[in-house]
Amino acid sequence: MNVVRIAIFSAVVFVLAGVVAFAGGSDESVEAGRFDGAVVDALIFKSSDTDYMIEVLAPRLREETGIELRIDQVPYEEVRAKQLTDASGARRYDIVNTTTEWSYEYRRFTVALNEYISDAAYPDIEADDIIPFVWDEFNPDMNTIHWMPYQPDTRIFFYRADLLDAAGIDPPRTWDDLLAAAQALTQDTDGDGNIDQYGFVFPARRGWNLTLAWAPFVFSAGGQLFEDGVPAFNSQAGLDALDLLIRLREFGPPDIDTYGEYEVNQTVKRGTMAMGVSATAITPEIETASSPVAGLIETTLFPVRNRNVDREYTAVLGGWGLGVSSYAQHPDAAAYAVMWLTSRAIVTEMQINGRQHAARTSMAGSEELIAVNPHVPTIVDILSGSTLFFKGPEGAAIGELLNVRIAQAISGELPPREALDLAEADINELLAQ
Repeated sequence: MNVVRIAIFSAVVFVLAGVVAFAGGSDESVEAGRFDGAVVDALIFKSSDTDYMIEVLAPRLREETGIELRIDQVPYEEVRAKQLTDASGARRYDIVNTTTEWSYEYRRFTVALNEYISDAAYPDIEADDIIPFVWDEFNPDMNTIHWMPYQPDTRIFFYRADLLDAAGIDPPRTWDDLLAAAQALTQDTDGDGNIDQYGFVFPARRGWNLTLAWAPFVFSAGGQLFEDGVPAFNSQAGLDALDLLIRLREFGPPDIDTYGEYEVNQTVKRGTMAMGVSATAITPEIETASSPVAGLIETTLFPVRNRNVDREYTAVLGGWGLGVSSYAQHPDAAAYAVMWLTSRAIVTEMQINGRQHAARTSMAGSEELIAVNPHVPTIVDILSGSTLFFKGPEGAAIGELLNVRIAQAISGELPPREALDLAEADINELLAQ
């Protein structure tokens, strides 16, 4: 992790140096009546965060500023198509909701926020508190800020501390440790002849969740996904990571090929999984008062292939940011709403109230927040060492090609080496176009 730590330090220095020029904001409130009657329409993906925005935050924003924020919730699978259609046609939405993999593509129809960030009447974005890698990946050109991240996510390794302790097993640090623990913890616990506790679970169904579960193991073997804009995953590290997941699949539920993120999270909450990989959004779910596993699960960095590996990254950065469309009817009000919704106070409030984790380094030291989600320090640590899947507007299309081949390898439809060869060829053909 030495390279990660060095990179984090460098990123912090770079961000702090760059932010000084435009990080505005103060304790001044918005001018009285400035936004009265301004209607701001937003398209935001469907989640508990968005529910909170609609039910709690939008009424408060209107009371404080006069801005009427109207949010259309759209399922993740439909957001990109609806947003691109809107940008080329109706041009209805003032606020744009992007994931990391769409952020380059969306910049062509969003505006820079710099003039608003430097305006003391707008909320202080406190850029030095945003996790540096998260801030930099959303806004690689620090002179032109398009996105305010508010809900980054990544993948996290988790284990049931009580089950490992009872079996006399230390938390796995290497892949050999992981495989041995997964085998030992796959058990028939009630003696009826059927396995009812599984050693390892991950989202094995074709799609982004599977690819993003595979990626941290590529990094944990010392590999990369892309270098200089071309595929680098077709390597020994990429192959070894596929082989590892295929072996771990043996210690998962028999229907694991149907598991997406939702199914993983539900089985973990039911207490039938000893270890696994899921999105960091699982953490508030497992710590709710009604969760049978609350307080029993630990989260940590991913085990490495062997102790000699010095990985450059921890996982792929995902999650969401907000920006303002270039065709917004009230761009000033939209910018205010974006900066207010993503401010430290608001995102901390959202997380304390059980919503998903935020993009702030201060979260790792918030006693109030850690009391409701003890996994936040680990999340900040992983996010701090994460990287974007692909740095370019082709990221979404490339991901869809890779998702197919990774799923074919995990399911046994293709040998792992052939799957990676085909994925590399598919992506190179796309890039050549």
